[in-house]
Amino acid sequence: MFGSAVVRALSTAGLPVRASSRNIASLQGLAAPGVELVAADMDDPASLGPLLAGVDRVLVNAPMDSAKESRERNVIEAMQRAGNNAQIVLLTGGVQHDDALGDAGRAIEAVMRNSGLPWTIVGPQSVMESNFLPWRTAVQQENAIIACCGDAKIGFVALQDVADAFVAVLTQPIEQNQGREYIITGPEAVSWSDAASAASRALGRPIALDDMDRADFRAMMINWGAFTDDTVDIGIMCHQDAFREGKAARISQDFTTLTGRPATTIEQWWQQYAEHFLTPTGSATA
Repeated sequence: MFGSAVVRALSTAGLPVRASSRNIASLQGLAAPGVELVAADMDDPASLGPLLAGVDRVLVNAPMDSAKESRERNVIEAMQRAGNNAQIVLLTGGVQHDDALGDAGRAIEAVMRNSGLPWTIVGPQSVMESNFLPWRTAVQQENAIIACCGDAKIGFVALQDVADAFVAVLTQPIEQNQGREYIITGPEAVSWSDAASAASRALGRPIALDDMDRADFRAMMINWGAFTDDTVDIGIMCHQDAFREGKAARISQDFTTLTGRPATTIEQWWQQYAEHFLTPTGSATA
């Protein structure tokens, strides 16, 4: 999600960028002038040397699962071995997690701070695309979006804003952001009910919030096949729990500090994606 958006933005800006995946075929959609596609595996430290040769900045971002800490540690240690004194730009969660995901994030921050390399943290709050786009079918068939976090307020942020914040850090002088921690949020904290109201206005019909019981929501995630009993907690429930406990409500002006423009509102986001939700699933949208 984040990596693709950042690669495209850097390429559009005419900057050379190296994109990596363990399966290079999955990167073909990013092929563009100035983009070098390189196969590497964060689980295989030996594969990271060619990836890091000659680079001066590295966006470090592993999937949010049980291997996150070891994978990001492998990248930082490979950066140290490369000897480029490259800047670590660490993608960490803007949501405050007191769970396994939070423990992994804090451990990697410690590795980063002790690495001897220049570093900057960019922590997006919960991204609108990952929260709302999965409910396209529910919006179309049930006129509803679904959560299990009550009336908690969340500083939802648009994916493009997150990408733009990363591009700013990756293109500004390294010393300008050395040792800085940026939290990227929307302009205000809103509830899932507020999101449903914004969806209603954008789509021109009532969209309700189905705020489910936690156990029922967790079972639904497993029954849909997107998660297993082993992955559902770190993959989805830890986020809903953090929402419900008020740990995603903080609002920051860091996005405006980095980019010079205001962050996208939830109203603007739903207007932008209205056609996507109004177009039947399986049909192409512009």
